[in-house]
Amino acid sequence: MAMKIEKEKKCVDLYTSRYKISGNVHIPIHARLTDSLQAMSKQSGFLPMTDVVIRFKKGAAREEKFVLIKISEIEMICLKDKE
Repeated sequence: MAMKIEKEKKCVDLYTSRYKISGNVHIPIHARLTDSLQAMSKQSGFLPMTDVVIRFKKGAAREEKFVLIKISEIEMICLKDKE
């Protein structure tokens, strides 16, 4: 039987060489984002994100409810202040 881990939503801006991605990551309560990224990197190599806006270099944008981001492609990630 799978155990459910309680998670909290963190709003982030994430940058790759081709995109700026704004959205939510869900990490265990009281966990650091860096620790969660490291664990996900070892497990699957992908970071799930929800309620995402993807901004392309040429200015176009696309909204998605769910995406998986390849962790090795992330150049920078910033926690956003709560709005």
